[in-house]
Amino acid sequence: MRTDSPSEQPFPSSRENMLASYKQAVERAISHLPVKNGVVGIDSIWIETSLPYDILRELLKRDDLVLPDNVERINLKSRVKQGDRRGKQQKR
Repeated sequence: MRTDSPSEQPFPSSRENMLASYKQAVERAISHLPVKNGVVGIDSIWIETSLPYDILRELLKRDDLVLPDNVERINLKSRVKQGDRRGKQQKR
């Protein structure tokens, strides 16, 4: 007897496939980035991969992310200045 129920299919979802591909890209990018005192910043990874911050942050918090030997941790605090969102005009 065959069951073709979607919940019993062994194939990962498209989101899981996407995250797996992004995870590999992030791991490759980290190995090419400059490391300062064992730390790589999220901004450097973002510049290298161009992934949206929310996806990048989700990937960097995963336990299965493989880091190079010279990277002890990833700094998740961004230094990219968030623009003024209140609608004020900037002085020139």
